[in-house]
Amino acid sequence: MKSIKILGLALAAAAFVSCANEPSLQEYYVENQQDNKFIALDVPTSMFTNSEELDENQRATLESVKKINVLALPVKESKEEYEAEKTKLTNILQDEKYQLLMKYGSNDRKAEIYFTGDEDAIDEIIIYGYDDTKGVGVARVLGEDMNPQKLMELMKSLDKGDIDVNGLKGITGMFKTELEE
Repeated sequence: MKSIKILGLALAAAAFVSCANEPSLQEYYVENQQDNKFIALDVPTSMFTNSEELDENQRATLESVKKINVLALPVKESKEEYEAEKTKLTNILQDEKYQLLMKYGSNDRKAEIYFTGDEDAIDEIIIYGYDDTKGVGVARVLGEDMNPQKLMELMKSLDKGDIDVNGLKGITGMFKTELEE
């Protein structure tokens, strides 16, 4: 009986240690969002100013997106820190729960798009990218039962100008200022 208790405790400890060794993207974001070296943004979909002009399907798709989290580390003085953060993000995204959707780029510049959830009901889209001269960043598009096909249609609306992104201009200006410093 004593050996069964010891075995049970050993298994529980092993399970706890193995879970604790694999940080999630959420943990990474929370750990670094207050760090002054990083640029961190939470963008609500309300920043898209003329969503009332969308048709019913487009509005429903936009409403399935709850918010967008962005975390970026510009390359300034420390190339080593940039490489370390790039490695951390690459390792996190190797977890099987993150399914690779697309990747493109070259050796010194790369972008990858991942998702979590089912293929027809996505819970999270992750855009990870780096540029050896600018920095590394990750964006998380969080929502409920997001439909990838409808999201692509919504993106086309963005290209056509159906969605006004003037609410985001201040954010992009802030990024430009941070990257130029």
